[in-house]
Amino acid sequence: MATSPPLYPFLLPAKSSYITSWIAGLPPSPPAHTHLEHIRPLKRKRANSAPMATARRDPSPEKRRRVDDDVMPGQSASVADSNHPLDLGRHNTFGPLASQIGSRRGSRASTGTSSPRRGISPLRETIATLKDASPPILTEPYDGAQLPANKAIMDRVMDAMERLGPGQVDGWVPRCLKEEIKSDNALGVQTFDRYAFTDSPCNLSECSPSLREELRYTLGKVKQIFKRARTCKTRGRDENAWCQVVIQPLMELALELSGNGKMLLQSVQTQVIDPRYLSTDSKSGRRLDRKADLTYSYSHEDDDLAALYARLLPRNSAVSHMSDAFTKTTVLFSGIEVKPADGDKSEAEYQISIFMGASLRKKAELARMAGLSDTASALIEPAFVVVGHEWYFYLTYLHSDGAVHVLEHGSCSTNSVSGVFKILRVLRNVVEYGLEGLEEGGLEAKVGYWGGFLGPVLERLAGGAEMARGNASAATLGDEAICMGSAAASRLLFEGEVMVLRRMIGIQNNP
Repeated sequence: MATSPPLYPFLLPAKSSYITSWIAGLPPSPPAHTHLEHIRPLKRKRANSAPMATARRDPSPEKRRRVDDDVMPGQSASVADSNHPLDLGRHNTFGPLASQIGSRRGSRASTGTSSPRRGISPLRETIATLKDASPPILTEPYDGAQLPANKAIMDRVMDAMERLGPGQVDGWVPRCLKEEIKSDNALGVQTFDRYAFTDSPCNLSECSPSLREELRYTLGKVKQIFKRARTCKTRGRDENAWCQVVIQPLMELALELSGNGKMLLQSVQTQVIDPRYLSTDSKSGRRLDRKADLTYSYSHEDDDLAALYARLLPRNSAVSHMSDAFTKTTVLFSGIEVKPADGDKSEAEYQISIFMGASLRKKAELARMAGLSDTASALIEPAFVVVGHEWYFYLTYLHSDGAVHVLEHGSCSTNSVSGVFKILRVLRNVVEYGLEGLEEGGLEAKVGYWGGFLGPVLERLAGGAEMARGNASAATLGDEAICMGSAAASRLLFEGEVMVLRRMIGIQNNP
């Protein structure tokens, strides 16, 4: 490799002097950061502002601002200048501008120095207004709630909660099924509460053939529901999936075991509540309308109930709070609102509150029409909210002023086989409560929902010759006067109501 020859010592001073003079002749260099001024920054800097400033940024000079002056209310701003503008309809409606939303909801007018406020959540708006609506609906936990001063209503509410609440259930898993559940590897690990088992035989072989068949059938259904609920949770399935493969099979199993063909499960998630039975926002005057998913109904297919419906049809066919042509002629009982595992419990809670409130008001109206207003103390119905695995239990009743009280007390879960059995037991208790008094001889035990309220009311409205099947002693003095056709009824009830009742019952005044 070639190298430069070494410099001779006598040449070094001359070379250093030459380099120094060359550097001195160079023009002065600009500052190191000066060239950055000619380079466009990738991101514009915001103008300096005071610590609390909320001034808006100037619009970009390179962007043309959209002018919406020519946009009609039924058009999209994106097609205002189009030769073929899109007419907005039910399925292609664009939301209003944020400023319009704020002005409609009474928010403060925005200024040039203030940032726009966030819109009010419709759910929070409903929650805030429901308890102040007219009539109000109050939803709260049972523990700590103030029950009505009316002793008849208070006692019935406490009795119903004692009978139907999940926390009062003991022995929901047949003891003879314990080993079959624990030995099934497909179910994985299964745990049991110490109060879970009934006092049944320890082995299936000790059961009667008919009982053994029923228990095996029930266990097969419970296993299937548990597996499907687990899949819905782990795979993040939606509300419809939970309804179809978990909720409906479980509710139908309860009917199969305790309903005797007199009740059916009915979907009402696409149906509309009759607005006459909805609460009204005390400020805006709008109806507070929410829907539920499922409800029990008294079957048109049962012979006894079919005969009752036939007698009701020409006199008073509308016996439910729904507007659907069929459902309004069907007596409903209880209600259930379903959400997926990541759903909002508060939303479901207030949906079921509105649904049950309308249902109770309709039944109270039927009682007034039948002259059995005092039986409203027995107008107490259970309801459920389901969020994924969790089932929350509610008891609803009506105050004399039309206010609805919704009490939450206890819950169950489908996250275990034992939990599914417990929910099944609770649902069976609810079905039995709704039917008690409908079967012959059913009044020897506690007077249930049918025997204490619904049966007498419907029988009276149907114009039956006999006193209402069920709790006849619930009739008031005014009711007895109507049945006897006495002129004294006019002193006990409003004249217009008496005329309506006489026309419905078919009783004329005595001469």
